Amino acid sequence: MKICTAEFPDEQNLYAKAMEGIAQHVSETNPDLLVLPEMPFAPWVFHADTYNEETWQHTVENHAHWLTQLSNMIPTPIITSRPITRDKKNLNEAFYMDHNRDIHCLHAKRYLPNDFPALERVWFHEGEPADAVFDIQGSKFGMQLCSEIMYTETPRKLAENDVDIIVQSRATGDHPRWRAASLLAASTAGAYVVGANRRSVDRDWFTGGSWAYSPEGELLAETSATVSFVTVELDLDRATNAKGEYPVTMYKHYNKLES
Repeated sequence: MKICTAEFPDEQNLYAKAMEGIAQHVSETNPDLLVLPEMPFAPWVFHADTYNEETWQHTVENHAHWLTQLSNMIPTPIITSRPITRDKKNLNEAFYMDHNRDIHCLHAKRYLPNDFPALERVWFHEGEPADAVFDIQGSKFGMQLCSEIMYTETPRKLAENDVDIIVQSRATGDHPRWRAASLLAASTAGAYVVGANRRSVDRDWFTGGSWAYSPEGELLAETSATVSFVTVELDLDRATNAKGEYPVTMYKHYNKLES
């Protein structure tokens, strides 16, 4: 499977140029899937400590508008997340958009930070745990949204369901904890990890860095301030083989004993 992971700008005036770059890249590399950061088309209003319904509605509509624009520019399926109101709950909902541009909900973000600039408990309701596996294009995917990456037991649970690829869409700074969590997730699950992050230009909140790690924790590719997207070819047999190797074999043994 060939996957493109991309940074996306924090500033809305840079969206159009970024989308043109992504469209050009995917036309040249023809990936099976595009991974984008957490809520890429949402202006980051979630730093405010007071909820505002008008701001929320504008954010939801803005995200839907730009997502439609991108989906009309490229044929590639997409995994990312979106702000949405469902059953009277405001959710950060991970989803898969297929070739037909139909949207398949994956899960809503469970673990919500309440630390500036991400006061998400003010704006969102909690979703379900991120330990489900989804069949996408014949491969088994797991999905973690930003702070969920810090819950290191999740990749272990995903490994029990033979996950092949874990997508980690986020909006973070450059603290080494994020890279460490991605590397640990890959090694713990015996799965590829494909992460995507947004990048700020006018402020220092979000620092980019989208990457792919092998099931053994090897860095396969990474974006930078000058390279906003990378495409990698993933050998899924490598993920299958990793399930029969340390440390996944140890987890499976003790999970059975302790269940």
